[in-house]
Amino acid sequence: MHYATLLPFFAAIAAAEVHTIQVGPGQAFSPETTSATVGDTLVFELHPNHDVAEGPFSSPCRASDNGFYSGGYGGSDNGQKKFVVNVTSTDPIFFYCTVRGHCQNGMVGGINVNADGTQGLSAYASAARNADSQTPSEVRGGQLLNDAQISALTASGSASPTASASGAASSAQATTSRAASGTASAAATPSPSSTGAAAFSAPAQISGVAAFVFGVAAWFL
Repeated sequence: MHYATLLPFFAAIAAAEVHTIQVGPGQAFSPETTSATVGDTLVFELHPNHDVAEGPFSSPCRASDNGFYSGGYGGSDNGQKKFVVNVTSTDPIFFYCTVRGHCQNGMVGGINVNADGTQGLSAYASAARNADSQTPSEVRGGQLLNDAQISALTASGSASPTASASGAASSAQATTSRAASGTASAAATPSPSSTGAAAFSAPAQISGVAAFVFGVAAWFL
């Protein structure tokens, strides 16, 4: 039997985590920093009069050309939809609220960033105090999903959602793509962003892949 071959594969699937980040209470992100690895999912829960956009360390409060943006709270169906971004890189990602004055007042956060240091979140926040804020024109780099859709895509772990982030601490960029869970009964429909970064697969497509994977697993066993 080939348990040694199969176990690392299934362990990698099971290791994916969902990280929930509150956008707005107390004019802050909570938590401000999050550690995530490849295959993890970021769920930004929007609160009234707040949004989230990715931007490079070198230009606080300015959006990355290919970075994610949630859109305003109005597009979230009064908070019923969350902004979902998935991770394919451990590169640092900085983000901020684009609402006027919020980034300048410290409403910033990061994924895989240091809290302190010359390339840390505190340095980013300090530089943001005198920066001009920029708001992207449309949602990109992620998807607005309700709880049922998020559960369908993440609960089973049989299909790992993905996203990409590029650049170092001085310029972090993120784009996303989504694969639906093979065991889910509900799923998001494909809706690529303007950059082509976000793409979702329907459950039927994933079911075929899952059947093939487990068929191969059964053969090994």
